[in-house]
Amino acid sequence: MRLRRLVYLQSVTVLSGRNLHFPQVYRAKLRSDLIPPSHLTPKRSQLTGPAGLAPSILQPLAVVPTNAVAIKILHPRVEKMITRDLRIMSFFAHALTLIPGVQWLSLPEEVDVFGRMMREQLDLRNEGRNLVEFEKRFAGRRLPIMFPRPLDTWSTRNMLVEEYQNALSLEDFLRNGGGPYNDTLAEVGLDAFLVSLLISCL
Repeated sequence: MRLRRLVYLQSVTVLSGRNLHFPQVYRAKLRSDLIPPSHLTPKRSQLTGPAGLAPSILQPLAVVPTNAVAIKILHPRVEKMITRDLRIMSFFAHALTLIPGVQWLSLPEEVDVFGRMMREQLDLRNEGRNLVEFEKRFAGRRLPIMFPRPLDTWSTRNMLVEEYQNALSLEDFLRNGGGPYNDTLAEVGLDAFLVSLLISCL
């Protein structure tokens, strides 16, 4: 699949990690004839009734996706690098178990669990499925929290294509302060965390 046949790449790099373990994220525009029909309908509807009287910051936006997409691409050497790092960690974890008492920490087992989690992240399609699950779990809650929809047709193990979600960066609020929205932001953030941890177990 040739990427330039699918999108008009823009010069904007959304995220570029210096560490090669992190994928790079680019903003692009998908060719209009390649947009799936399911992405041409609103993802959320505005709240009605008493719920619709909530402050605008608490209103989920009725967004109609455009052809703007975000493309996340894994570095071609990332799998080899992670495998190497996990082998090094496993070596030292087993070596440390030779120290009396350290074996109770189960370091080799912890490295194995961490390794499985890292390998799952090497398949970006898993991230796409997680985005769908998050959106499903939060769709029924009265929170201004939305997740970009992945475009499964054009996504692969090494590349994830998802709709570009316009939003204010939380970093801006942390740097400049939220003003009158500080309490609301804290409430929304805590609610989202508890939903993920206790209700959805995500």
